[in-house]
Amino acid sequence: MAIGVLFVVAGWWMAHHATEPFKRGVGWFGQVFFGLIAVVAVIQLIPGTSRVVITTQGLYVKTFLRHSHYAWQEIERFGVAEWTRWHGPFRQRHRYVGILFVEGSKPLSSHRRWQAWNTAFWGYHASLPDNYGYQHQELADLLNGYLEASRKG
Repeated sequence: MAIGVLFVVAGWWMAHHATEPFKRGVGWFGQVFFGLIAVVAVIQLIPGTSRVVITTQGLYVKTFLRHSHYAWQEIERFGVAEWTRWHGPFRQRHRYVGILFVEGSKPLSSHRRWQAWNTAFWGYHASLPDNYGYQHQELADLLNGYLEASRKG
């Protein structure tokens, strides 16, 4: 959000102080583009915009522009996917909580190509967008506990 606002200010300065029409246009474009980025960042800060809700029927995941519901019967297990990526001389570890669906379930049949690619690279069909303040393994274990409890009845 701060970077978006910073670039909006830079675009305003460029649009109002540039002498060439092209630079003025770039300034106006920067104001609009980065202004939209700042607005999206503010919306993401509103409580409840991104969340996960655990119910007796399943898992409800909500993000900025979409939401998904996964029934407990559709989920095989949760786990942690991890991979390392080099950024120049620095190595960065990436982790997320993955969802492995039961073969033949509805979420698995809706986006076959994408999920096949995900499974080949990371071992899971889908993932949660955040770890919601938990450690990744801790959240996966918690969700697996709810999954087991739903299977027992």
